[in-house]
Amino acid sequence: MKKILLSLILISLFVLTSIIPSFAQKIYTFKVGKYTFNIDTQKYRGKTIYVWQFWPEDDTALPGTRSPKQVREEFEKITGAKVKIVYTTWENYRPKLSAAILSGSGADVVYIGAGEKPTWMMKKMLLPLDRYIDFKNKDLWETVGFRESTLSFYKWRGQIYAVTNIYNDNVFPYILYYNKEKFEMAGLPDPLELYKQGKWTWETFFNLGKQLTQDTNGDGKIDQYAYATWAVVQPFLYTNDVQVVKYIGGKPVFAMDDPKAYKAFQAVYEMDAKYKMRPSDWWNDPQGRFQKGITCMDYWGPWELSGMRNALGKKLGIVPFPKGPDSKKKSADMADDGAWAIASSSKDPELAALYLLWMLTPTDKEKEIIVKSQIERVGGKEIYDILMDAATRAQIDPISGIPGFWDLINQIDVANPAKSIKALKPKFQAAIDAILEGLK
Repeated sequence: MKKILLSLILISLFVLTSIIPSFAQKIYTFKVGKYTFNIDTQKYRGKTIYVWQFWPEDDTALPGTRSPKQVREEFEKITGAKVKIVYTTWENYRPKLSAAILSGSGADVVYIGAGEKPTWMMKKMLLPLDRYIDFKNKDLWETVGFRESTLSFYKWRGQIYAVTNIYNDNVFPYILYYNKEKFEMAGLPDPLELYKQGKWTWETFFNLGKQLTQDTNGDGKIDQYAYATWAVVQPFLYTNDVQVVKYIGGKPVFAMDDPKAYKAFQAVYEMDAKYKMRPSDWWNDPQGRFQKGITCMDYWGPWELSGMRNALGKKLGIVPFPKGPDSKKKSADMADDGAWAIASSSKDPELAALYLLWMLTPTDKEKEIIVKSQIERVGGKEIYDILMDAATRAQIDPISGIPGFWDLINQIDVANPAKSIKALKPKFQAAIDAILEGLK
């Protein structure tokens, strides 16, 4: 009887492990590229983590890839943990998330932007990811596809606080969109060809821009302008190797009292006063004006790619912003600042880090599909390679993390930037010090 009972127990266990391998299998092995995830299927069972974002969870995806919802559900099945998505609107996101972290509960994996640096690090609202992720592992780095510009920006006092990967829509840096037809009609060289030849500079940009600004119908009034964008001075700063702030001992210090910065603001002045490249109301719908052919160039984010291509079709040109006279880099475009971090309120940071890696890592097949889609979006492999190369030098704008900084930048007299910056320097530093004072 005992033998029969033992046999029945063994048979039951065999059936159980066959039907529900996640319960019987201690380690779940998942290989992507050269890296193997070994996930303990028992360690996190019954635990819950909260993922904060300002958009609803998506249950759709590119054909052949998993949706964010499917990725989450797979993780829950493997680990036995629960992953709760906390969605709140953009307007309420930061104050609600900040309150949750400071209260010590309800936030684990969180989506942040440049506005959280350095204050959230200094307030210890975020955990250093180096404690839970081995960034020195080259196989892991390549498998996840960590975006280097993001990790570099969110490094504070030698530790990384936020990450993202290259397999998403905003992997590309900001782009100088241009109308190929306008350049051809004016008998001007193609900016992309100039870029490939190393001749795409501010000087060339201005000279071409002067020729593109025209009265096309002969009524004595300018009706076609070379350029307009909402990102006025930033591209000139970064493409001339300007540091807006620098960190000394983890603390931000004003760094824009520099001849390189003077030239960047002077360029904005000359763009209007000397070359007449922008309409007087340049801030009025620059994307719409470009798509309608009123302007010939527009510098904006990669999220505009679909709209730009729908409007211009084969006439759409794509190129990095021209380099400044003091730059030693081939390009230095602005980068998207969105990234994932782990809140200090997390009760299970190890589980949070595991989920962070899981949701950022596509399968090998998914990578092929995503890259193919990215290539199609930008118009071909050559442009894709150029933008991916430019992405390695892209700069995340640090200004939004310092309240009042933008107001001061708008006070700079672009006709006399050196004098103006020197006069405003104490106010810039005071804006920075106000952050530090609030953290004491």
